[in-house]
Amino acid sequence: MDREPEADVLSLYELVRDGRTEPLVRYLEHSESPQTRATAAERLGDFADISRGGDKTEIVRALITAVLEDDHETVRARAVDSLDRHGPEAVDRLITEMADFDAGQSPDWLTSKKLVEWLDSDHVEFQLVAASALGRVGDEHAVPHLVEAFADLDPRVRERAVSACGRIGDPRAVDALAGRLGDSERRVQQAAAAALATIGTTAALERLVPAARADDKRVRYIAVSELSRFGTAKPLSVLVEALEDVSEDVRHAATLSLIELIVADTAADGEVRRGVTDKMRAVDDEELVPRLLDILADTARVEVRRVVVWLLGRVVDSDAEDVDAVHEALLGYLDAAEEGLADRAESSLAELESEALENRLLTFVRQNEGSGAARARAEALLEEIEIEHVDEELRSSVDYTYVRDPADYTRQKENERS
Repeated sequence: MDREPEADVLSLYELVRDGRTEPLVRYLEHSESPQTRATAAERLGDFADISRGGDKTEIVRALITAVLEDDHETVRARAVDSLDRHGPEAVDRLITEMADFDAGQSPDWLTSKKLVEWLDSDHVEFQLVAASALGRVGDEHAVPHLVEAFADLDPRVRERAVSACGRIGDPRAVDALAGRLGDSERRVQQAAAAALATIGTTAALERLVPAARADDKRVRYIAVSELSRFGTAKPLSVLVEALEDVSEDVRHAATLSLIELIVADTAADGEVRRGVTDKMRAVDDEELVPRLLDILADTARVEVRRVVVWLLGRVVDSDAEDVDAVHEALLGYLDAAEEGLADRAESSLAELESEALENRLLTFVRQNEGSGAARARAEALLEEIEIEHVDEELRSSVDYTYVRDPADYTRQKENERS
């Protein structure tokens, strides 16, 4: 391809005005003037919000090539800046290509040692790429240098340095990351919370406890979502507070975390289970019941279903507004195949003893709802429940077949028919 003639700055602005990306790319790739190449790289960033499809792909490719191959630092800096304007995906592509460079063929300004030097560059664009690239490389030796960048004046640099430490996962960064939870920029706070969650050591999780009360909703959400990993009762109080957070997402995360605490509790004394149950019992049923039912309906994890089914009988009042929905959910698990789930559903229904429940059980049996095993459990529950004002017409219509094992129900019915 013939080289483009040198262009003045005005002509390059006119290309942007006219939406002509191809000539700008050619100037970036072929001009002999570093100033022209740098200006072309900068102007290609102006297309971040207006370029589409192939144009954007070609622009990003040309800018990445300039960063990797141009021999002039200013051109590379302008190209990095324009990539940043085109969004994180463009910068990620650059970092990926940098990581794929053969160590023997990489220019000396693309080595790991040079990336550390970029963190102190006068060009903030180099700092941004250096922080991200060092996180991708995962070199623990870079952690002290990244921690120094936590104090950079540019919040973008702080955010990427913080995220890089999370990617590397070195526990040495925990204290410094905790210090960024109070950063003046929310995105840095969020990155710090996410980094601590990724590191995930006990010390890192402990630093997240106060973050569950942060002003920023995203920080609270990250902290609350991760505190379940303690596996002890330590975060109970802060998680229970979060059940009444102003954010619905945080409230839902708190409910899930409390459930996960029970799932993870293997201690024989059941301290966590008792603690969660006691705390949840104090929460407004109108808020808690729909969340528990949503989790029960959405989860694919049997261990979570077991815990939710068990909780429904211990934290919901028998006269709660939504108790009918709880009855229906638990009745649906009376014949669950998963180990222990049907037993827990029966146990929770027994805890919700009321006239309304007895009438519902009578209807369930009379109208042959559910499987034979489920009806057998319903009959067993009816035998346990003693309510004075139950619908006697329903009760007298039930043909009771009490069995010790619900699996015997079908066999007994078959024997009666033979």
